[in-house]
Amino acid sequence: MEPFVHALIPLAFLLALFPNLDKKYVLSLVPIVWIIDLDSFIGVHRFTFHNIFFVLALALIAYLIWKNRIAFWVALYYGMSHLILDLSMPGPAWLYPLVQKTFYLDVSIQKATSWMFNIDTGSLTMGEYNTLFGNLPVQTYVGEPAVLFYILFSVLIITYVILKYKRKSKKSQA
Repeated sequence: MEPFVHALIPLAFLLALFPNLDKKYVLSLVPIVWIIDLDSFIGVHRFTFHNIFFVLALALIAYLIWKNRIAFWVALYYGMSHLILDLSMPGPAWLYPLVQKTFYLDVSIQKATSWMFNIDTGSLTMGEYNTLFGNLPVQTYVGEPAVLFYILFSVLIITYVILKYKRKSKKSQA
């Protein structure tokens, strides 16, 4: 998935669901979603940093830096959202290095002569992953889904700003 989409979706949900959350944590911890993708350059992509142990380590580091549980939970949320957004084939290696497999879930809905709904699950060993994806160059994913996510994010941000403006105008009238 495109790197900015990894940031925009969880950021939009966090701002929408917890508008009073301290923005210092919300904004300064966003780079966690990109740190996880550094395994494209260090180690094996979708294995080295795409696991719950690395995500927990990042959340613990955030807690130690800010000495605040909110920083821990926001960092954990960003890290887990990255793993969930990468759930399609080939999926993240959730339990690496204990289990050296990726796990994926692909869901598709198609309209041909009739509607078709398909759920596909599976896993790949590191060897299978390297055979299928190991020779691909590091990519930046920009495509139709990314554009749709940007539109969705824009609508969410505009809605957030309008609602916030309405609250302020009601307070100033009172």
